[in-house]
Amino acid sequence: MDYRCRVAGDKKGTPKVRALGAELREHREAAGVTLRVLATKLGKHHSVLARYETGEKRPEPETVAAIMTALGASDGERTRVVALARAAEDTNWVAVGDSSHRDMTTLIEYERTANAIVEVATTVIPGVLQTYDYAHAIIEKWSPHDADVRTAIRVGRRDVLTKRHAPEFQAIITENALREPLGGTAVHSEQLRHMLAMAELDNVEIRIVRNGATDWNPAHAGSFIHFQFAKGAPIVYIEHFSSLTLLHTPKEVKAFQNAIASLQDEAMSPEDSLAFIAKLANAGGDT
Repeated sequence: MDYRCRVAGDKKGTPKVRALGAELREHREAAGVTLRVLATKLGKHHSVLARYETGEKRPEPETVAAIMTALGASDGERTRVVALARAAEDTNWVAVGDSSHRDMTTLIEYERTANAIVEVATTVIPGVLQTYDYAHAIIEKWSPHDADVRTAIRVGRRDVLTKRHAPEFQAIITENALREPLGGTAVHSEQLRHMLAMAELDNVEIRIVRNGATDWNPAHAGSFIHFQFAKGAPIVYIEHFSSLTLLHTPKEVKAFQNAIASLQDEAMSPEDSLAFIAKLANAGGDT
């Protein structure tokens, strides 16, 4: 798979514009309103609203306010989404604080619309490859009050890899992340076998970066996800403990594309990676 992606510098499809579009689509679907019905209420063509929702076109804050009002959104939600619209022209985006719902909506939208995804995982297995028990073992520690719901959402994300016109997905995983027995030995072994099953999909490739490197490589700098889209420039998604960074400008994105190329050279081949995972799974994760 070739993940040396194009970089564009236009404002169309910036992280905030895409996040805004995802919010508008989620509110419309939750209200049970079709694009054509909403367009009639607003006196706009449905194709324009569709471009708002995909992030291809940035709606003015006044338009967003009208959309949210037409959908019956609460005052608080309307104010929040309009504020996002006012800030949507910014290119890169750092979000801080309790924004977990918005962050998940944004991530799912990127996964849904991307045609290629590369995830560099240095601490845990990538979310779209996780089993229910492995994901639950992680989530229940930092969000115990709604761990079941959050786990179901995370596990549901892997459907993006089996849908029609699924994106090409490459996971570059460090050996440390692969070996960490989160959830216990049985859960860990099941997780490893699940990865082997997912790797049988034509659009999924898994590569392992072994321990023992004597020189620094980009995996030492942490995890990230690179999304490539058929329309719009690529976006890099970096999740922290209580914040989120989304990068869109050419210089920053190019640096992460170079990091991916370097890690592809550093990692084991797909065939050797799967053999290594199978060996760990058969040994109960201890080899």
